[in-house]
Amino acid sequence: MRTAVVNSLFGDGAAALGVVSGDGRVPGPRVLKFASYIITDAVDAMRYDWDRDQDRFSFFLDPQIPYVVGAHAEIVVNRLLSGTGLRRSDIGHWLVHSGGKKVVDAVVVNLGLSRHDVRHTTGVLRDYGNLSSGSFLFSYERLAEEGITRPGDYGVLMTMGPGSTIEMALIQW
Repeated sequence: MRTAVVNSLFGDGAAALGVVSGDGRVPGPRVLKFASYIITDAVDAMRYDWDRDQDRFSFFLDPQIPYVVGAHAEIVVNRLLSGTGLRRSDIGHWLVHSGGKKVVDAVVVNLGLSRHDVRHTTGVLRDYGNLSSGSFLFSYERLAEEGITRPGDYGVLMTMGPGSTIEMALIQW
């Protein structure tokens, strides 16, 4: 039953990203900084367990995980922006993991974002479901197709995953 519930929450998608180092002549944003956070008091809230009866891994997702992630998102954003001289209001583009409506809502509330800020995230969630950690790349694709980024714009890429982790990257076009 647990596997059936978890499988009903996730969509099916795959994404890849090619990252290059160099002199900046490649179009697209530059990665400026990364920040990670393991939510140690909820490390078991999102995990894989070995199911001996089925001889395979089974994913466990605590019903409280949206609130846990939302409550800790601010810590990671603060780490990410620390030492950059940037404030949250300087970030023009938020590409957030489409981890479900409750996750997105919790991130919006805790970071003070608008619905417009997460329009691509909610669009991906609506069209494909929760595509797991790589879903922010689907949001990035929609932002790129929108064609509104300008040189100097800042963005935040945010994803989360097993072990109750939150990963973020600060990018600039």
